[in-house]
Parts: sequence; C-alpha cells; structure tokens
Amino acid sequence: MKGSMRKVVAGVLLTAGLIGLTGCNLPYVKKFMARERGESQEDARFKKDYGTFTSLVRNNNFRQALTWVGTWEKVRNLSEENRRRLKHDEKTVRMLGSAYYMGMAKERTKRGRFHAALEALHTARSFTPSDSELTGEIERAKARIIVSGESGQDWGEVVQKLLALKRRNPQDHAIDSPLGWAYSKLAQSEYTAGRLPLAYEFVRQSLTYNGNDDAALRLKDRISRKVEILVEKAESAYRQHDLPSVRDDLTRALEIDPQNKKAREDWKILAETPGGTISPTHATP
Repeated sequence: MKGSMRKVVAGVLLTAGLIGLTGCNLPYVKKFMARERGESQEDARFKKDYGTFTSLVRNNNFRQALTWVGTWEKVRNLSEENRRRLKHDEKTVRMLGSAYYMGMAKERTKRGRFHAALEALHTARSFTPSDSELTGEIERAKARIIVSGESGQDWGEVVQKLLALKRRNPQDHAIDSPLGWAYSKLAQSEYTAGRLPLAYEFVRQSLTYNGNDDAALRLKDRISRKVEILVEKAESAYRQHDLPSVRDDLTRALEIDPQNKKAREDWKILAETPGGTISPTHATP
C-alpha cells in the first residue's frame, strides 16, 4: 500500500514538473503570470508592440513614432510604469525630431537653400513649439530669404520687410545684423544718388543695429569728411566776409548732419553777425 502511494505522489510531481517545463507558453499560463505581476493584457500587447516604436525612431520616422505613442496613451488598462514610459518616450521623440530637422535646416542653409531650410525649421518647431531658440532661428531664416533676394530689389523694401520681422519681437536680436546690413546698402544707394542727408541717416540706423558693419563705418567717415569740408569752406568764407556763402555751406552741412557740433557753433556765430540771416530750419541749433 505504501509503495502504491509513493508512485501516485511521484506521478503528480512529475506531471507538475512537465507542465512547468512545457506548458508555460500556454495562453492561460501567460495571463496568470501577468495577473501575478499586476499587468493587464494590454500591457502584454504593449511590450510586444514596443519594437515597432524603436524601429520608427531608429529610422527617423518621428511623426509616426509620436502617433504610436498617442495611440497607446489612449489605452485604459496600461500599468503606471508603462504610462510613465510613454511620457518619457514622447519627450525623447520630440527632442530628437526637433534636433534632427534643425540639423537638416543648417545643412540646407550652408548650401544656400534658404526656403528649404525654413521649411525644415517649421517642421522642427512642430515637435517643440515652445523652444524660444528655435523661434529665433526661424526669424533669422526669414531674414536670410529676404536678403538673398537682394538682386534688383528696392533696398527700402528690403529694410521694411526686415523691420516687420523685428517688430514682431523687439527683444529678439536675431534680425539686427541683417537689418543693419540692409540699412547700409540703402545708405550706399542714397549716397550714390547724391542724397547725402538720407544716406547719413541710414548709415546711423545701420550702425544702431550693427555697430561693426564695415561698409557703414566707411560710408559714415566719407560723409563726415564732406561735412567737415563744408564747415571749413564756411569758415573760410566768413573770414572773407562772404556771408551768403557761409550760410549756404553751413546749411548744407547741417542738412546732412544736424548734430554736427562745429557747424552748430559756427551757425550761432553767423546768427550774431550783422547781416547774418537765420534760416528757420536751423534758428535753434
């Protein structure tokens, strides 16, 4: 009798062992083990499908990866651990997507493909809308597009377009350099046309936005020298008692540079001189 009982017990143990070795892949065993770990059937599907997500990211399919994350976020019975993973994955994909398209924009800019670069930057911003640095780069890209079309353009129109970009965010200095450059071009155009007062004003505007613009600095020196020559001529005419010539030369000098200290001082002397007529424009230096 005892021998028979031993055989029965051994048989039961052997059967249990075989189930443990060969039956672990049965669906009901998987469900049982998942419940023991606090996982739902959706958690099991999530783990099985996770390879799809990693493949999308690996192949730079960032939009599809975000769609995948969004689809799984709507599943109700996921564990908290998997939900935390989804949040982390979404943040990672957005950072990777933004960086990827910003790099693409940089390469396109190097090749002079400014419109294509701007398109890539807009795509990058779709991943990280609140990135202020990216917003600034978009404004710079727009400025490059405006400046790249310089051939045959009215420089005044170029300046107005850049000023419109600047007005959107006055504290963003991304546009300052191209704006200073455009003002410098406009000043050169006015100088060539002989409109020195406008040329000098635009030079000053140029240096306001970009104090290191070489072309603007050279043109400023050239115009300033012309003003100095006019003042010297006026002083020479004054010594010869040629007051009409004094008035003409000082008027021209002050039209170009109303703040010129020497010209303003000489104008005061002229106004105090008998026979010196004060022009309404410069009556109060």
